[in-house]
Formats: sequence, structure tokens, C-alpha cells
Amino acid sequence: MTTHISARLAWHDSGWNGKICGTPKANTYCVGQYSFPGDAIAKRRKSDVEEKHAGKDISGLDFIPPCAWSCNAFGEKKLVSFDPPPTWFSDGTKVKKWPLPPYSICTWPYEEMYRDEVKNFPKTKGTTKYNAQYRREAANSYFEQITAEKSLIFYYTNYSNPFSENDEHKYVVVGISRIKSVGAENLWDNQSEKMEKRYGPYVWARNITSEYPDQGLRIPYQKYLDRPDVLERILFVPENPRNFKYATRHISDDGALGLIERLSEIVGTLQEIGDTSENWEIRQNWLTSIMAELWYDRGLYPGILRVWDFIKFKEAIPYTMQQDSSCNPDQIKEQLFDFINGDSESVHGLSVSPKRVKSLRKRWKYLESSQQQLLRNSIPRFDLTTRQIEKIIDRPQSANIYGTHDDIIESPYTLSEQYVGDDPDDQITFSQIDHGMLPSPDLGEGPDLEPDDWQRLRALCVEQLQRSSQHTFLSAERVLFGINYKLSFMPEWKRTQFTQRHLEVEKDDLAEALTFRIEAGKLYFYQKLTFEDERLVEKTLRELSSQSDIRLKFPVTENHWKNYLTKPDSVLAQEHPAEYEKAISQQVDVCINIFRRPISILCGAAGTGKTTIVEAIIRAIEKAHGPESSFQLLAPTGKAADRLRERTGKEACTIHAFLARRGWLNNNFTFRREGGQREDNTTTFIVDESSMIDLAMLATFFRAVNWNSVQRLVFVGDPNQLPPIGIGKTYADVLDWLRVELPEHIGELKTNIRQIYNRLTGKGTGILDLANIYLHRRLADEKSADLDAQEEDILTKIQEGGDVSGDLRVLFWDSPEALEKVLVRTMIDDMVQDTGETIGLERPDQLWDNYYGIANGDGYPERSQVISPYRGELYGIENLNKVLQQEKNAWMLRNKGSLGGITYRDKVIQTRNRTKSNPIKAFNTKTRKTEDVQIYNGEIGYTKVHGFDHKKWTWSQFHLGQFQVVFSRKQHFWVSFFSDSQVEENLELAYAISVHKSQGSEFQRVYFVLPKHKRGLLSRELFYTGLTRAQSHCTLFIEEDIAPLLSLRRRENSHLIKINSSLFNFTPVPEEFQNMFDWYEEGKIHKTLAEYMVRSKSEVIIANMFFERDIPFQYEAPLKAPDGTIVLPDFTIKWRGETWYWEHEGMLHIEKYRNRQEVKHEWYKKHGYAEQLIITKESAGFDSQEVKDVLKEKFGL
Repeated sequence: MTTHISARLAWHDSGWNGKICGTPKANTYCVGQYSFPGDAIAKRRKSDVEEKHAGKDISGLDFIPPCAWSCNAFGEKKLVSFDPPPTWFSDGTKVKKWPLPPYSICTWPYEEMYRDEVKNFPKTKGTTKYNAQYRREAANSYFEQITAEKSLIFYYTNYSNPFSENDEHKYVVVGISRIKSVGAENLWDNQSEKMEKRYGPYVWARNITSEYPDQGLRIPYQKYLDRPDVLERILFVPENPRNFKYATRHISDDGALGLIERLSEIVGTLQEIGDTSENWEIRQNWLTSIMAELWYDRGLYPGILRVWDFIKFKEAIPYTMQQDSSCNPDQIKEQLFDFINGDSESVHGLSVSPKRVKSLRKRWKYLESSQQQLLRNSIPRFDLTTRQIEKIIDRPQSANIYGTHDDIIESPYTLSEQYVGDDPDDQITFSQIDHGMLPSPDLGEGPDLEPDDWQRLRALCVEQLQRSSQHTFLSAERVLFGINYKLSFMPEWKRTQFTQRHLEVEKDDLAEALTFRIEAGKLYFYQKLTFEDERLVEKTLRELSSQSDIRLKFPVTENHWKNYLTKPDSVLAQEHPAEYEKAISQQVDVCINIFRRPISILCGAAGTGKTTIVEAIIRAIEKAHGPESSFQLLAPTGKAADRLRERTGKEACTIHAFLARRGWLNNNFTFRREGGQREDNTTTFIVDESSMIDLAMLATFFRAVNWNSVQRLVFVGDPNQLPPIGIGKTYADVLDWLRVELPEHIGELKTNIRQIYNRLTGKGTGILDLANIYLHRRLADEKSADLDAQEEDILTKIQEGGDVSGDLRVLFWDSPEALEKVLVRTMIDDMVQDTGETIGLERPDQLWDNYYGIANGDGYPERSQVISPYRGELYGIENLNKVLQQEKNAWMLRNKGSLGGITYRDKVIQTRNRTKSNPIKAFNTKTRKTEDVQIYNGEIGYTKVHGFDHKKWTWSQFHLGQFQVVFSRKQHFWVSFFSDSQVEENLELAYAISVHKSQGSEFQRVYFVLPKHKRGLLSRELFYTGLTRAQSHCTLFIEEDIAPLLSLRRRENSHLIKINSSLFNFTPVPEEFQNMFDWYEEGKIHKTLAEYMVRSKSEVIIANMFFERDIPFQYEAPLKAPDGTIVLPDFTIKWRGETWYWEHEGMLHIEKYRNRQEVKHEWYKKHGYAEQLIITKESAGFDSQEVKDVLKEKFGL
């Protein structure tokens, strides 16, 4: 066995070539929270200096950049690296510098530094928590296991990279090489005896030099950052992130094999597209030779030592390791199993006491026959951990395995199909199982199956479906393409090509994990459990909908509803009673309509009063059903549940918590499919923020309730928000189903009370007017006159910039530097305006602290929020957080330091759920005790001085080593953080957050950054969600002009329409949407997608007539006049060197529409386009002959 390693790098925009980045300041990733080493580059980088030397060889410069540990991984020249002593040394220790050979990096095994084995125990007064000598030994042991000229090194970046977007944190492998040498220890210079004794004499960094370029390769990401079609194929996100943590970790031969196989596939892609970064044929041959080495070192039974560990046969571990390579591994394994099974009395060379023999054999006999068979014949083939084996054998359901042990024996690939671990590190991949099932023929053992066996096909199909994130199904054609592409780069003995015929022949065996569906002659696949979830949701909702309307024990009249809904103390009710009455009347109608329905949806855009109606429904339930009534308020996230509780005054909980209490949730946050208790004491369920609920969560909720005891189920949500992160789009599908079959079960709030209030009180309606453009609308018979007029009005105002209305401001920026300046200036001006205070030049943080209420200990961090769609780039949240932290907290950073890049009084956000199964420690100021507390992903708070440091933190030489966080909804809990790694695993700065993180939250002020030139993540739903987080005021920072708003207005830029789902209706996404990289240009309509891309049925007909005649056209392409004003012609036609603008007028019976069209005609005339304008009209329905006549007249067709 050979030990290989991973090594984390800081992101470099020119491929770690030993040079300064090409655009240093634009590299926001190397200074990100998840860079390397820690926040060192963020603290030390001098962007202005590096900009002057952009692209230059570092070896020729008179300074050492702080990225020296990483930037020479593929650099051909000798550099110098350095590390300053920790601030707490304070003893004259000098900055350590050491030579860095070509093709070298620096790394350190941080994980080894924090194990229990290196602690001082028992800790005595005056000693450090960790023993310096133990740490030194642990580090040396780590590096000693590396074999020079044998071990491999896999370079990777942590989450701070260009590919970690959309709140999807991704480790990314960037290259590989053979290790040439491991550098010697680096020791501090001029270190005092006291510091050496306490912390050790060694620098936490050692060189690793590789054999590149003779051996190894580097993935040329930097060449394809603007080519998403290529990146999708070459991006290497490891299936199992376990090996890519804590800067460096050991990797087994089997783990390395899986990585090499993916690298081989990437190299094949680079060959296919003609990339010339390296000689990829030579690199592919090298990878093939590495595979042969790894197979030899891996052997047939990489899991055997963990099997011995699991069954407590500790004597067998050294015995197995000491066997000569000439020994038959199968024979050794069988001898040892015969021994513990009692089939032999001894094993030559193995010493085990009689007492131990008796204990071992008894424990073995306790196991069922199928468990024994798994441990003896199957599991040794796979590189699994002891913990994984324990779950597979003893607690399979805790790992989401619902097959029996016999199922696993028949097809071990079941493990890769079903196993879900306790955390992201705990995975069993297809590659791990495939290595055991199809080992190299050179090992002398024939495979257990053929390369085209059904077991392998099924596992590969499941893998493809699991990777498709949100889709509930995929076409068989797409699945087979992905499978065959992957297999085409495997070694010859594992290579095969699957066809539709394989699917037909193996259908019965595949059906254990897959469900087939044929629609319109085309075959589609589901994971079987996903298909079952959809059908369960359908069945439950159909049964609920078929019940009679609910009989009320006591009447709830129209007057009752008015009383429940009316807020006499509201400004609107007091100052504008007529408008208020009208709005309440509409809400009353909605309540009356849905209250007696066994299943209903309460839907509406932001500001329509959904929570007010929920509160009224609760009061009506108590009135109608008396004291025996019961209801449960649920929400998909912790912060949504907290907000529901605050607004209604009633207890609310997350769906996860509801399921966990009844035994439907595993510790790893996966859902159980059976075995939990069914709730049968609740008669009404109200589920808020329903648009965030994915299919698996909804199906498990339905399993966890006895619906025969339920009277009423109410879904509440905004259908215009982002869809769930998980599988499906359940809320949208249920809403679409009810619209068609049971429209009376929908309570749609169309009157926007917030908008009315803002209009009548002069606060402005810009936010909701703009949001209205991005609401989900079905294909209309004809365009809406009111909507078109409203859109043009708001977009014209936005185009002018400045204050659009009392609640909406638009500021344009043309460079990242300009954005930073205008963002900071605008936020500070708003703080001064809102607080009446001025900003201090020396301590600007005091204004910020007073604004957010941090200074007085009653923090309100949600008072304002910067939101960006992106994580990276200079307009993304990582850079904006650094900019705003520096603006607000430069004094704290300079004088008190930071922990994981975060200092005192920083605004922070929790990035992972810390639930009852994995809580976090906090000091409860009410009980004065340290307690476990649950903190949810997305909760916002601020940091404070740790209680232990409240006396000494003001000392001039004090540097923080710990702090506490006060989360806004848990003010009496002070959550403690003690290390960089603990901060990194839980917190991020929150001056700026992503749109996804903001969902379910509300802020008084929102500062929303909208770039123009990067649109990969932008969608109608994303923009709507970000915009409507603002309760009082929103400032849009738009790059250059309103082009992003016009782009997002397009129907094809909806995220929802690109999710395959079949809840109630089978709705596959057109294949053309899967391949938009190949054909899409803004305004260009694909001939098979017209109904998805235009806004009225008349326009669909006209577009199809253009297609039939091969007339090139664009839809609603902006036409800009010299004075900067813009119109959106229905169609723009470029025909034989001339450009024509086509307006189809369909609502001429409406005066407002006619007037708007006349204004538009004048615009064309004023700016010289009248001669190129074509107008068709509808008077009594669509007249296709008129269109044909025009086509013949103008184009001769």
C-alpha cells in the first residue's frame, strides 16, 4: 500500500505557474474565507503592488507574495516562501523564510494538530491545551508516510474558487503529480525558550516538491472560465470530499484510483475539444500507467483490515499487514475467517490467547448468516471505513439502506445507490464498489461480473439521476450518454457501451432501483424512490381533495373574518379607510373560499398579507371547532419557523423538527421511509414558505401523518420565489394542478396591501411595481395592456437612475471599483440619515454598531442587507464582505486580530444546521449556564467579545483567540467559537449574502447588486426573491444599464420551467433547454420553444409563421434611440440587409392600450424608424391572413 496526499491551494488565475496573477485584484478567491493558508493572503496581500507586476515571474521580484505557499505548484523557477510568527509569540521571533524549489507547494496536516492524542492531559495551570512535542511527532509521522517518487499529490482548492456558487460549496481538484521529495522541518529563528517550550520550534509548513512536468497534469480551468459548456465537462468536483479537508489528508490507493479515473475522463474531453495547454496524449498514457501502479498496490482486499477492526479481531491486523506480497491474499483471508468460524484451530504465525479465541468466535456467531457472508466475501473488496461497515451490518436504515443484507450480497452496488452517511465526508461512491467488483486482471482474480452486467448498469443509472439535482426524472437517452461517456475513458477490461436494448433486456432487475416511463414513444427514468414519492404526494392530495367541505361546529361569518383581519391601529385603516376596507374585503373572500376546503393553497406575492390571513385562519379554527381543535404551524427552515411564530404568536416548528420528534429523520438528516410514528392528534396543518419544500421532504411529511384524522391542510407561499434546492418543484406543481382541477381550492391574494399603504402614504411602490414584472404568468391569449404599460413606465424610470420612487433607488456602475465606492457611500449615507449621527473618521465602526444596535447589546443585524447573486468576482459576496468589513471594522482587524477571518462586532451568518442531533454550545444569559442550542443555516447575528475576555480585550497587546456570536432571534444565547476551523465550518461574514441565503428573511433596507456580463445563475425567480426581501427600501446597483432587467424579464429565464417533474402532470423539459449553450442568443426564439419564450398565443402563431418561411427574427430585442430611451418591438426581423420592427396590436378595444400604442408609434417616428415599422392588428380575434398578406408584401413569402 502507498500513501498519497491531497494539498490545498489558494486560487490562482494563471494556473499556479510561479507568476503574479494576470489580474490580481480580480482574484477575489485567494482572499476568500476558504483560501489557504487560512486568511493569511487576505491579511497580507497588497493588491496595488501586485497589479503593477501582474503576470510577472515572482522569482524576479523584490517582494514575496503571500500566496507563495501555492503559486509555484506548476512553476518552473525557484522561489522563496515565508511565514511570520504568530502574534502571540511576542518574543522577537523572526519571520521565517525558506527556499521553495520549482514545482513545489507548502502544506501542513492541520487535522493532526487538533486530535485528542496531542492534547495535554490532564491540563494543568500554565500549560497549553495542546502538547507541542506531541504535535511535532504527529506532523512528522504524517509526512513520513509519504514515499518519495512513489506517492501522488492531488492539488485542490477549497470553497473559495470560481465554481462555488448558488450556495453550493465545491472542492475542486486542479491537478496531480508524483511527489519528488518532502522538505525538511522549518524551524523558527531567534525564538525564545519559553515560546519553543509552549508552541514548539517548528513552522507549520513544509515543502512538497513534485515531478511535474515530467509526471502530472494541470487542468486548464483559467482558459475556460467564460465557456460554461466546456467547464461543465472538465470541472473536477470530487464525489467524496473526505480526502480534501484540513489542507492535506492521506489518500488510499483505492481513493486515488477513483480520482485518476475522473482525470482520465477530463483529459479525454480536453483531447476531444482540441485543447493545446499540454500534450494530452502523453498525459493520458501517464494516467494509464498510474492506474496500473495503483491497482497493484491496492490489491484485491483493501477493506480487510477494517473488517478485522469491526469484528474486534485486532491480532489479525498486523498479521495481515506483515504478509509477504508473494502470499495469496485470498488464502490469507480464508484462513483467518476459517479460524474465527471454528473451522480451524490455529493460523500459522498468529498468536491469539484461548480466552480471546472464545470471545471472537462468540461475537462472530452472534451475527446472522447474511451478515457473516457480507463480511467474509463482499466488504473486504471495498475501501470502506470501520464506521461505514458498522452501519451497513448493524444499522443499515440509519444510512438510508432499505435493501436487505441479501440484496447487498446479490448486488454490492446497492451500497453506492442507497448509502447516505452522517456528513459530506461519509460517502460510498460508484467507483469504490466498481473497483471491488471489476478488479484489474493483473491481480490474478477474475471479475465477479461482466462489464455490461445489469448491476453495474443500474448503479450507473442511479448515479446519473442523483447528479441531476432538481430533476425527478431524465430521458434514457441523456442517462445513457452520460454513462457511456464515463465508461469510454475506463481501462479496457471495464469498458463497455450500453444501449436501449440493454435497458429492455435488463428491465426486471433494473426495476429494483429504477422506474421506467414511456411518453410519446420516448423512454424516461426515475429513481424508484423518487417515483414513489411523487405518487404518494399525488395520492394523498387527491384523497384530501375528494373529501366533502369541512363541517364547522360553530359558524364563522363574514363579520368574524372582518374582525380577524382588520387591524384598527394600522395607519392605512385610520387614514385611508375606503382603500383599507376594499383590501380587507378581498382577503375576507379568500378566507371564506378556502377555510372549509380540506386541501387549499394560500398564495400571493410579497406584501399581499399571507401571514395576516394565517393568523386569521388560526383564530377561525379556534372559533369554529372549539377547544378540541388542534393545529400545527410548519415551515421548511428554522428562520421561517421563527418568523411565523413571531407573527402569529403561536408555536411553530420546522418540518425537520416535526419529523424528528416522530422518528422519521435519521441523524444524517435523511428521511426515513418507514418506522416512524404517525401523527394523529392534529386536525389542521398550515405549512408556510411552501415554495421551499422539495419532494422528499413533502413525501416524508405525508408519511408521518395519519390523514384520516386531519380536517385541513393549507399550503402558504409565494409561487414567484426560487424553487427548492432539492428534487422537484412541488409547490408549483400542486398549484398548477389545483388551478386546472379545483380552482376554488386556491386563495390567491391579488390586492397588495403593502403596495397600497406605500402608495397612499407616499413611501413609494417601486419595489412591488418592479417585482410585478417578474411574476409567473401563463401563456396569455393576448398581452395585458395594463401590465405592458406598467412595465414600460417602471423600466423607463429605472433607466433614468436615481430615486425611482420612495422605496426604490437605482444606481449604475461601470467597474468593480466604482461599485465598491458607491455601495459604501450609499450605505453610510443611509445610516447617517436613519440614525441622525455622523461617521467618525477614526472609528467608523461606531456608526455601524449604533445603526445595527450592536453597541447597546440589542442587535438588529437585519436592519439592512447587501445581496448579490454571486459568491465570486469583485461584485460577489466574498469580495463585498471583505470591502465592507474593512470599511466597518478596520480598527478591530488591525488592533485585535481575527479568527477565521472574522473579528469582534462583525455581522455573520450561520452556514450549516446545528440541530438537536448536533447542537452547539452557548451561554444562556437567562439561566447563567452553558447549554446546547440549535442554530439553523441562514441565521444572522453579530460577534462579540467572549465573556472570558471582557476584562482583558482592551489591553493594547491583546489579540482575540475566541469570540461569541449573538444571533438576532436568540439574543439571550452567546454561542462560543474557539478556533479558525470551527469558524470556517459554521460561519461566514454576512455584510453581503447570496439571494439563496436571503430567502425566507426580510430586511428593512436591501442593497441588491446586479451584474450585466455574468448571467449564469440569474433567473426571474432569483431576481424577484432578492428584490422582495426589502420591506421598506431597496437600492439596485446595476452594471452599466438596464440590460439585466430586460434579460430577466424573458420567460425562458425562469428556473422553474427547466426542472423535470411529473407531479400530477408529466412535464419534461424540452431537450433544447438542456443544450442552450449550443444555440441561445438573447431574443432568439428556438422553433420548438416558442410557447415557452413568448408571452401571448398570438405571438406563438406569428413566430411559427416566421419559422415556416425561414425568416430570421428576434423577440422583444431592445431598440435604443440616440437619446437613450428604449422600446421593445414584438419582433425584430433582419431580412436581406434591412431591419424591420414588427408590432402586433391585440387589445385595441382598450383605451389605455390604444393610447400606449400611439405613444409608441410616435417614438418610432421621432427616432427615424417609422419606415421600418410593420403593424398588424387584432379586432375580432387573430387574423392569420393579415399576417400572411404582410409577409408576402414585405418579404415576398
